[in-house]
Amino acid sequence: MEKSSGLETKSEKSESVGKPGKPFYIYTFAVLLNTIGLIPFELILYKANAILEPINQIWIVPLIYTLIQSIDAPTALFAGFAYDKFKIRVLILPFALSVIPTLLAMANTNMAMLIAAAVFFGLVLGMQESIYRAAVSNFAPISSRGTAYGVFSTAYGVGMLISGVIYGLMAQLNTSYNVVIAYAAVTQTAAIVLLLNAYSKTKINEAIN
Repeated sequence: MEKSSGLETKSEKSESVGKPGKPFYIYTFAVLLNTIGLIPFELILYKANAILEPINQIWIVPLIYTLIQSIDAPTALFAGFAYDKFKIRVLILPFALSVIPTLLAMANTNMAMLIAAAVFFGLVLGMQESIYRAAVSNFAPISSRGTAYGVFSTAYGVGMLISGVIYGLMAQLNTSYNVVIAYAAVTQTAAIVLLLNAYSKTKINEAIN
């Protein structure tokens, strides 16, 4: 019994010590691309303001933000439950859904489209705030998990910054809607491919260990 316990302790230590491996960085880059391809909610609110200001209905703008947050919170909870059951595979859903708010908000703008964009953005945001971060623990050993979360959060923030710049320029330059579709589709497809690649590498590592 003592020998078995010693082996278990050694195994646990080997799993908990080390640096984030290649799968972690692939996953982080996947999230970076996913974030870069997702329209920022500020632009959704800006477009809503442009429609509502001429008719003196600006008070609706903060309600749209409230709508996003009211969807975000319960989505984060249910996404967490789903992640506990299905693990990393659940991440394919928010990656795929990230295309929708972008296409709705950048289409010929009307309030119905913007509200729909806000709803889908709230769904994606809820999953970003819960299971995106939870997945880091699958890619990083315990001893370097703090560093891993720091790297991940930095990449996520940089992605949001780049997204704001790119979509802001697209709106300013009245970029063709076909270009917007292509950009959103390419970034999210690439993100999903990288996500699946990171997942497959973790499965291979688990099989080896």
